[in-house]
Amino acid sequence: MQRHFDEQLQELREHLLAMGSLAETMIVKSVKALMDRSEALVQEVFTHEEEMDQRCIETDDRCFTLLALQQPMARDLRFIAAAIKINSDIERIGDLAVNIAQATMSLIRQPILKPLIDIPRIAQLCQEMVKKSLDAFVAQDPELARIVIESDDSVDLLRDQIFRELLSYMISDPTTIPRALDLILVSRYLERIADHATNIAEDVVYIVRGQDIRERGDKEIRKGLRRPAGISPEIPGVDRDAALAAHRLMPEEREFLSLIESAAHNLLDAARSLEAMFEDYTDSAEKWRKIREAEHQGDAITHNIMKKLNQTFIPFIDRQNLHALTSALDDVVDFIEAAASRMVLYKIEQPTSESREMVTLIVASAEQVAKAVSQLPRLDTVQEICVEINRLENEADDLYRRAIAGLFEGEQPILEVTKWKEIYELLEGVTDRCEDVANVVETIVLKHA
Repeated sequence: MQRHFDEQLQELREHLLAMGSLAETMIVKSVKALMDRSEALVQEVFTHEEEMDQRCIETDDRCFTLLALQQPMARDLRFIAAAIKINSDIERIGDLAVNIAQATMSLIRQPILKPLIDIPRIAQLCQEMVKKSLDAFVAQDPELARIVIESDDSVDLLRDQIFRELLSYMISDPTTIPRALDLILVSRYLERIADHATNIAEDVVYIVRGQDIRERGDKEIRKGLRRPAGISPEIPGVDRDAALAAHRLMPEEREFLSLIESAAHNLLDAARSLEAMFEDYTDSAEKWRKIREAEHQGDAITHNIMKKLNQTFIPFIDRQNLHALTSALDDVVDFIEAAASRMVLYKIEQPTSESREMVTLIVASAEQVAKAVSQLPRLDTVQEICVEINRLENEADDLYRRAIAGLFEGEQPILEVTKWKEIYELLEGVTDRCEDVANVVETIVLKHA
């Protein structure tokens, strides 16, 4: 029996390695497409995305089947719980490679701005970090994992160097701004790939030693991106009329901003309704109905924005970004409603302590999303808000991992395990979608900085 279980764990390792190899291939091809200005390579990256998504689903199924049937303990349990998280990190790396390919499609249709020197260097560093983090995972080597973690600062320095150089181009010649911004976004996507490789390396140390060595919070404080705990960021209140007047927006543009802000506030209302449902779990069907109303309201706002977008002069936020922001806000509410619906349809008797903690993180994320949107078109403080959304998403990831591991401690009916697995996934998905909103807002900030 143990031998069979060991073979299944080895198959899981090999499956994750295959995913990691595919992620490396996507990174290489997306950057090579940029260097060679090759649309054919871009299309190959897009094709790989479908394979990556399918592999991610298969890996999740393997992990949860092992947890359900084998009831692992100690290090084996940590391994499978971390594998679930690593699976998500690898899939995100693939998504970021797709983002690079999308930026490449825009760049190859324009004249070359400058010889690309630092971007291939940062891409090589990121690819090595991904490879070493997966090697550390397979070999269960915490020292190699430490090397990956320490490499992250080198990537950050290169990203900052790329930004400074491209900023000088934009200042000296405003016609270069669209191309420079695309290259800045490519460097940011690569830096995020390095962050996910670092996450994998940290999980290796967790598997082998049972130690949580995440340094993300300290790193953000060191860089001045986040204040220490207990010190609240001072975000001034926003005088909407004054902010809009300062930008001399057209009436149509003001209407777009009002609709986006309505979508963000509707999102926050849905999150707070979910919190009320989990805190006082009585008459859950009625509370779900209220969340469904918020979801319908969000759909109506989204449809209104899309309709006006097709009928109106291009606003100060370009159409692509406005479409992405609207869709991202709508996705958050959809996931909130989906989580609430499962609580009712699965006849859950009481929320778990972990689910209540996740909902608290959801409300905190929704509050930050509303703040970020309220700053448009005023762009100061937005970066700090987006960093906080990212921190909350990372915290939700960690809580999700602990919650999943907790499902398999003791003897719980497999049906209950299955129900809560899906609910935890949906709750964690809400914070993922909030991070998607933050990414779009940051893109808009870059274009208007």
